[in-house]
Amino acid sequence: MTGNLPTWDEMSDLDKGAALMHLHKRDYEGISYAVENYPARYLDDPRLLALTPREASRHAAQFESLANELNGDTYERLYDAALAEPDRRCLWAARTNTGQVYPQKTRDAAVKLLTEYWPERMTVTEQAACALLSRDESGGEWREVAFERAA
Repeated sequence: MTGNLPTWDEMSDLDKGAALMHLHKRDYEGISYAVENYPARYLDDPRLLALTPREASRHAAQFESLANELNGDTYERLYDAALAEPDRRCLWAARTNTGQVYPQKTRDAAVKLLTEYWPERMTVTEQAACALLSRDESGGEWREVAFERAA
């Protein structure tokens, strides 16, 4: 890990939230389990994005006492923003018959939900109410996109 990494005050809110998410898992799952299964996954700073999962987790761990001093509203705001950000950045999604939207990183992943995974678990009528969604930019409005359904 390089010595030129951002301090807490230099980190974006999203990166602070990513650190808090890892610290939360350390508290509830244990350090080793959290590092292996829930490493810090930073979202903004290129220096943090370049870290291995183990290095990122070590970086986040240094902020444990700072995290414990945050008021509840600030902690929750940072944590929730980092939790939601990966989905907000997705440009593709699958919508269920009940209106639940499942953001996906790729069009293929969204289509797979609609054509492979869900048909095994839904009636034909329920499947017909599902839709492929896309948007032009992160956090933008979803719109339905046509796709070929299996016969």
